[in-house]
Amino acid sequence: MANFSIDNLAYVNEHLAANNYLNGDHPGADDAKFFIALNGMPPKKQFPQIYFWYLNLNLFAPATRAQWISAASPKKQELKKDAHKKKQQKQAGNDDINHFENDNVDAEIKVKAEQRKAKTLAQNNQQKPVVKKMVIFEFKLFETIDQAQLEQIVKKIKDNINPNGLVWGQNVDYKDIPFGAKKIVMSMIIEDDKIIIEDIFDQITSLEDDISVVDIVSPCRL
Repeated sequence: MANFSIDNLAYVNEHLAANNYLNGDHPGADDAKFFIALNGMPPKKQFPQIYFWYLNLNLFAPATRAQWISAASPKKQELKKDAHKKKQQKQAGNDDINHFENDNVDAEIKVKAEQRKAKTLAQNNQQKPVVKKMVIFEFKLFETIDQAQLEQIVKKIKDNINPNGLVWGQNVDYKDIPFGAKKIVMSMIIEDDKIIIEDIFDQITSLEDDISVVDIVSPCRL
Protein backbone atom coordinates (compact mmCIF):
# COMPACT_ATOMS: atom_id res chain seq x y z
CA MET A 1 0.00 0.00 0.00
CA ALA A 2 3.04 2.23 -0.45
CA ASN A 3 3.02 4.98 2.18
CA PHE A 4 -0.75 4.79 2.68
CA SER A 5 -0.53 3.33 6.18
CA ILE A 6 -2.44 4.00 9.39
CA ASP A 7 0.98 4.58 10.93
CA ASN A 8 1.52 7.48 8.51
CA LEU A 9 -1.80 9.36 8.60
CA ALA A 10 -0.12 12.76 8.20
CA TYR A 11 1.28 11.70 4.83
CA VAL A 12 -2.09 10.30 3.71
CA ASN A 13 -3.85 13.52 4.79
CA GLU A 14 -1.34 15.58 2.78
CA HIS A 15 -1.75 13.32 -0.28
CA LEU A 16 -5.55 13.69 -0.19
CA ALA A 17 -5.24 17.47 -0.03
CA ALA A 18 -3.97 17.34 -3.62
CA ASN A 19 -5.86 14.28 -4.90
CA ASN A 20 -9.48 13.14 -4.89
CA TYR A 21 -8.48 9.59 -3.96
CA LEU A 22 -5.38 7.65 -2.95
CA ASN A 23 -5.36 6.16 -6.47
CA GLY A 24 -5.70 9.58 -8.14
CA ASP A 25 -8.86 10.89 -9.80
CA HIS A 26 -10.78 7.63 -9.33
CA PRO A 27 -10.99 5.24 -6.37
CA GLY A 28 -9.05 1.97 -6.51
CA ALA A 29 -7.38 -0.81 -4.56
CA ASP A 30 -5.32 1.55 -2.33
CA ASP A 31 -8.48 3.36 -1.28
CA ALA A 32 -10.33 0.15 -0.47
CA LYS A 33 -7.41 -1.35 1.49
CA PHE A 34 -6.77 1.83 3.49
CA PHE A 35 -10.51 2.15 4.25
CA ILE A 36 -10.47 -1.36 5.74
CA ALA A 37 -7.24 -0.72 7.66
CA LEU A 38 -8.63 2.54 9.08
CA ASN A 39 -11.54 0.63 10.67
CA GLY A 40 -13.53 3.73 11.58
CA MET A 41 -13.90 7.46 11.01
CA PRO A 42 -10.73 9.51 11.72
CA PRO A 43 -10.82 12.67 13.88
CA LYS A 44 -12.06 15.56 11.74
CA LYS A 45 -9.91 18.31 13.31
CA GLN A 46 -6.66 16.36 13.15
CA PHE A 47 -7.08 14.79 9.69
CA PRO A 48 -9.78 16.75 7.80
CA GLN A 49 -8.84 15.46 4.34
CA ILE A 50 -8.99 11.83 5.46
CA TYR A 51 -12.27 12.57 7.27
CA PHE A 52 -14.01 13.84 4.11
CA TRP A 53 -12.40 11.06 2.03
CA TYR A 54 -13.80 8.51 4.50
CA LEU A 55 -17.31 9.97 4.22
CA ASN A 56 -17.11 9.68 0.44
CA LEU A 57 -15.73 6.09 0.44
CA ASN A 58 -18.46 5.08 2.87
CA LEU A 59 -21.06 5.93 0.19
CA PHE A 60 -19.80 3.03 -1.95
CA ALA A 61 -21.15 -0.43 -1.19
CA PRO A 62 -18.70 -2.91 0.41
CA ALA A 63 -19.04 -5.15 -2.67
CA THR A 64 -17.95 -2.28 -4.92
CA ARG A 65 -14.89 -1.56 -2.77
CA ALA A 66 -14.04 -5.28 -2.86
CA GLN A 67 -14.12 -5.17 -6.67
CA TRP A 68 -11.44 -2.46 -6.66
CA ILE A 69 -9.12 -4.83 -4.79
CA SER A 70 -9.89 -7.88 -6.93
CA ALA A 71 -9.48 -5.88 -10.15
CA ALA A 72 -5.92 -5.00 -9.10
CA SER A 73 -5.02 -8.60 -8.24
CA PRO A 74 -3.66 -10.99 -10.93
CA LYS A 75 -5.98 -13.75 -12.09
CA LYS A 76 -3.94 -16.49 -10.39
CA GLN A 77 -6.08 -19.41 -11.46
CA GLU A 78 -6.05 -18.36 -15.11
CA LEU A 79 -2.29 -17.83 -15.09
CA LYS A 80 -1.78 -21.21 -13.46
CA LYS A 81 -3.99 -22.88 -16.07
CA ASP A 82 -2.07 -21.33 -18.98
CA ALA A 83 1.28 -22.34 -17.42
CA HIS A 84 0.02 -25.91 -16.99
CA LYS A 85 -0.94 -26.12 -20.67
CA LYS A 86 2.49 -24.89 -21.77
CA LYS A 87 4.19 -27.41 -19.49
CA GLN A 88 2.14 -30.28 -20.96
CA GLN A 89 3.04 -29.23 -24.50
CA LYS A 90 6.74 -29.12 -23.66
CA GLN A 91 6.71 -32.55 -21.98
CA ALA A 92 4.95 -34.16 -24.96
CA GLY A 93 8.06 -33.70 -27.12
CA ASN A 94 8.42 -32.52 -30.68
CA ASP A 95 7.63 -35.97 -32.19
CA ASP A 96 4.18 -36.10 -30.59
CA ILE A 97 3.17 -32.52 -31.34
CA ASN A 98 0.43 -31.94 -33.86
CA HIS A 99 1.37 -28.51 -35.20
CA PHE A 100 -2.11 -27.81 -36.50
CA GLU A 101 -3.55 -28.66 -33.09
CA ASN A 102 -1.05 -26.33 -31.37
CA ASP A 103 -2.21 -23.50 -33.61
CA ASN A 104 -5.71 -24.07 -32.30
CA VAL A 105 -4.45 -24.01 -28.68
CA ASP A 106 -2.58 -20.75 -29.26
CA ALA A 107 -5.65 -19.24 -30.89
CA GLU A 108 -7.79 -20.34 -27.94
CA ILE A 109 -5.37 -18.74 -25.46
CA LYS A 110 -5.39 -15.51 -27.48
CA VAL A 111 -9.20 -15.44 -27.57
CA LYS A 112 -9.40 -15.97 -23.81
CA ALA A 113 -6.86 -13.18 -23.22
CA GLU A 114 -8.97 -10.82 -25.33
CA GLN A 115 -12.08 -11.86 -23.39
CA ARG A 116 -10.36 -11.16 -20.07
CA LYS A 117 -9.24 -7.76 -21.35
CA ALA A 118 -12.77 -6.87 -22.50
CA LYS A 119 -14.19 -7.99 -19.14
CA THR A 120 -11.69 -5.83 -17.23
CA LEU A 121 -12.51 -2.79 -19.37
CA ALA A 122 -16.23 -3.34 -18.79
CA GLN A 123 -15.70 -3.56 -15.02
CA ASN A 124 -13.63 -0.35 -15.02
CA ASN A 125 -16.38 1.47 -16.92
CA GLN A 126 -18.98 0.29 -14.44
CA GLN A 127 -16.85 1.40 -11.50
CA LYS A 128 -16.29 4.93 -12.84
CA PRO A 129 -17.49 7.15 -9.97
CA VAL A 130 -19.83 10.08 -10.31
CA VAL A 131 -18.54 13.52 -9.37
CA LYS A 132 -19.44 14.28 -5.75
CA LYS A 133 -18.99 17.44 -3.69
CA MET A 134 -18.98 18.11 0.05
CA VAL A 135 -20.80 21.37 0.84
CA ILE A 136 -20.60 22.95 4.29
CA PHE A 137 -23.18 25.69 4.79
CA GLU A 138 -24.73 27.79 7.54
CA PHE A 139 -27.91 29.70 8.26
CA LYS A 140 -28.90 32.15 11.00
CA LEU A 141 -31.98 32.20 13.22
CA PHE A 142 -32.94 35.39 15.04
CA GLU A 143 -36.06 34.21 16.86
CA THR A 144 -35.40 30.57 17.70
CA ILE A 145 -32.58 30.12 20.26
CA ASP A 146 -33.79 27.16 22.34
CA GLN A 147 -31.50 24.16 21.73
CA ALA A 148 -34.36 21.68 21.47
CA GLN A 149 -36.06 23.87 18.87
CA LEU A 150 -32.82 24.20 16.91
CA GLU A 151 -32.39 20.44 16.84
CA GLN A 152 -35.99 20.07 15.73
CA ILE A 153 -35.35 22.42 12.80
CA VAL A 154 -32.34 20.34 11.72
CA LYS A 155 -34.41 17.16 11.96
CA LYS A 156 -37.16 18.79 9.92
CA ILE A 157 -34.68 19.71 7.18
CA LYS A 158 -33.18 16.22 6.99
CA ASP A 159 -36.59 14.49 7.07
CA ASN A 160 -38.20 16.65 4.39
CA ILE A 161 -35.37 17.31 1.94
CA ASN A 162 -34.01 14.03 0.60
CA PRO A 163 -33.67 14.13 -3.20
CA ASN A 164 -31.75 11.44 -5.06
CA GLY A 165 -28.06 12.39 -5.09
CA LEU A 166 -27.92 14.05 -1.64
CA VAL A 167 -26.59 12.63 1.65
CA TRP A 168 -26.72 14.74 4.84
CA GLY A 169 -23.61 14.98 7.02
CA GLN A 170 -23.86 13.65 10.57
CA ASN A 171 -22.16 16.56 12.36
CA VAL A 172 -24.16 19.71 13.12
CA ASP A 173 -22.77 22.77 14.97
CA TYR A 174 -24.92 25.23 16.91
CA LYS A 175 -23.15 28.55 17.45
CA ASP A 176 -23.94 31.79 19.23
CA ILE A 177 -23.69 34.98 17.16
CA PRO A 178 -24.14 38.67 18.10
CA PHE A 179 -27.48 40.16 19.15
CA GLY A 180 -28.61 36.99 20.87
CA ALA A 181 -29.08 35.01 17.67
CA LYS A 182 -28.02 31.48 16.78
CA LYS A 183 -26.25 29.96 13.79
CA ILE A 184 -26.50 26.37 12.54
CA VAL A 185 -23.66 24.85 10.51
CA MET A 186 -24.45 21.70 8.50
CA SER A 187 -22.92 19.70 5.64
CA MET A 188 -24.11 17.56 2.74
CA ILE A 189 -22.56 15.40 0.04
CA ILE A 190 -24.13 15.93 -3.38
CA GLU A 191 -23.78 14.50 -6.88
CA ASP A 192 -23.08 17.38 -9.25
CA ASP A 193 -25.18 16.05 -12.11
CA LYS A 194 -28.27 15.50 -9.92
CA ILE A 195 -28.35 18.33 -7.36
CA ILE A 196 -28.49 22.11 -7.74
CA ILE A 197 -27.31 23.65 -4.46
CA GLU A 198 -29.51 26.75 -4.81
CA ASP A 199 -32.61 24.55 -5.04
CA ILE A 200 -31.73 22.83 -1.75
CA PHE A 201 -31.18 26.21 -0.06
CA ASP A 202 -34.55 27.46 -1.34
CA GLN A 203 -36.23 24.40 0.18
CA ILE A 204 -34.50 25.02 3.51
CA THR A 205 -35.64 28.65 3.72
CA SER A 206 -39.19 27.64 2.80
CA LEU A 207 -39.41 25.21 5.74
CA GLU A 208 -38.93 27.83 8.48
CA ASP A 209 -39.95 31.51 8.50
CA ASP A 210 -37.07 32.24 10.88
CA ILE A 211 -34.45 31.18 8.28
CA SER A 212 -33.67 34.09 5.99
CA VAL A 213 -30.38 33.37 4.20
CA VAL A 214 -28.31 30.21 3.67
CA ASP A 215 -24.58 30.74 2.98
CA ILE A 216 -21.93 28.33 1.72
CA VAL A 217 -18.98 28.03 4.10
CA SER A 218 -16.80 25.60 2.15
CA PRO A 219 -17.46 23.64 -1.07
CA CYS A 220 -15.02 20.75 -1.47
CA ARG A 221 -14.87 18.38 -4.44
CA LEU A 222 -14.48 14.75 -3.38
